[in-house]
Amino acid sequence: MISFARARAAIDAVVAACEAAGFTVAVAVVDDHGDLVAAQRMDGCRPRSMRMTQRKAYTAAVMDRNTSAFHAELDATHRQIGYYGDAMLCGLPGGVVVRDAGGRTIGAIGVTGNAKNRDEELAATGIPALLKP
Repeated sequence: MISFARARAAIDAVVAACEAAGFTVAVAVVDDHGDLVAAQRMDGCRPRSMRMTQRKAYTAAVMDRNTSAFHAELDATHRQIGYYGDAMLCGLPGGVVVRDAGGRTIGAIGVTGNAKNRDEELAATGIPALLKP
């Protein structure tokens, strides 16, 4: 289970990495069912980014893979995202799945914004905060 405190710590880690790189993003942390635990949109980030970052995190959690891998699967199978029947799914990079030490998916982090195609890398900076005991 991802607590609010751990989700907040993960968001803080992502925001710190983004500030250091000069990016403004929206960040979302979801549980293993894709339900939102916490989210934040940095000042200067487009309002629509909040909806997209939640969709990226949701997709990573419920599809049990990073959104970049889901995108690759869509390409390889020649499927459109609508095939899955879930309007929340997103094939854009920036959603990363979070697994515990036993390999079980506990949730995901999504990042969207002005990060010059570094959304997935930046989202991953929050993973250690979610895995702390």
